[in-house]
Amino acid sequence: HRSGSQGVIMLLRRICIAQAGAARCSRGPFWRTVAREHVRSQALQGQHLRGNLRCFGLQFNRAFATDLQAPGTAQGAGIAPLDGRSGSLAELSDRAGFLPKPEAFDERLKPGFRGGKALFIFFLCNAIPFSALLYYLSEQRAQRAQLSLLALPSSADEVASEVLRVIRTSAACFLLQDAEAVGSSFGGALRVDPHAPETNAYVPPKEPLPLVPQMERNVVTDLFEAPAVGGLGFIHFAISKSSIEGAAVQAGRRRAGLLYMSHTRGAYCTVSGQLSVLSDPDSKRRYWKAIWSSSFAPPPVPAAQPSATPGSAAEEPPPPWLSDDYLLIRLAVDEASLQAIVDGPQRWDARRVRRRRGASTVEGSPNWDFVVPGRAS
Repeated sequence: HRSGSQGVIMLLRRICIAQAGAARCSRGPFWRTVAREHVRSQALQGQHLRGNLRCFGLQFNRAFATDLQAPGTAQGAGIAPLDGRSGSLAELSDRAGFLPKPEAFDERLKPGFRGGKALFIFFLCNAIPFSALLYYLSEQRAQRAQLSLLALPSSADEVASEVLRVIRTSAACFLLQDAEAVGSSFGGALRVDPHAPETNAYVPPKEPLPLVPQMERNVVTDLFEAPAVGGLGFIHFAISKSSIEGAAVQAGRRRAGLLYMSHTRGAYCTVSGQLSVLSDPDSKRRYWKAIWSSSFAPPPVPAAQPSATPGSAAEEPPPPWLSDDYLLIRLAVDEASLQAIVDGPQRWDARRVRRRRGASTVEGSPNWDFVVPGRAS
């Protein structure tokens, strides 16, 4: 069909060219005759080509009608496999039945909002953690209110017990010295990191361990040999020898105090007494804290001696508690004062107690007396 159309187009072009030539040659009789013969031949060729096109069209229509209407055949019968070798419209129409059909819309669905269940689950998942957080905060607030000191104790021993609670729950501690010791007109305060108070003073043993004499004492052996017993008796802390406070202690200013503040108890206290310097290595090792390593200069490393054996292991550096700047102080508590920091009239009151001379170390025995009783609550 496509080749027949191109032939018709070429024939029309030739006829136009012939007519143009005839028009140009119409001046002479000879050229007029030539032009007429040329036009006649072109017209014969066009008639022959049109006849061929009609025959081809009839054959194509007959073949198409035979494929589309096959008598006595069912739908889908004789369909070639899906391998691309057959191209009739009937086969393509049958193959189209295997394609997925579009999803039908169900008109019976009820209109309106249908996400209530999902919305409820969403709010439930967010409300449970938030409610748990509010409950935890309320419990912490109630617990803090129970631990806070609402009224000062009325007896001297209860004051000492409350001072011990404030010390154990305090987040910061300051060393207090008089103005003459630090060389100022109003005294001085230095932040220190003390150990928990102990009832008895630690005395370092001189003999080796009974079961394993070759083992050196450490933190584990201290727990079994001389465990610390809590009580308002002695407090150990460290200061630098190069500091003003350290120089005052070495110069003989041995009276000082420690200030503790506890927001958990809602109170602050001061304990004062006599200072003493512990210089024995075993006490320094026992009360050494690892966090003090950055506050004191490391001890000097001894000079390496020439070894006779090549490749021998190098000597270990000395332990940090042997630092020359490390000054271990022990405070023997003999006085204590307690004040509240909560809002109210009781914040102006104070309780001050003093240890009795020759007081017993047995827990529960009366060991303290009021110095300034203050107003009874």
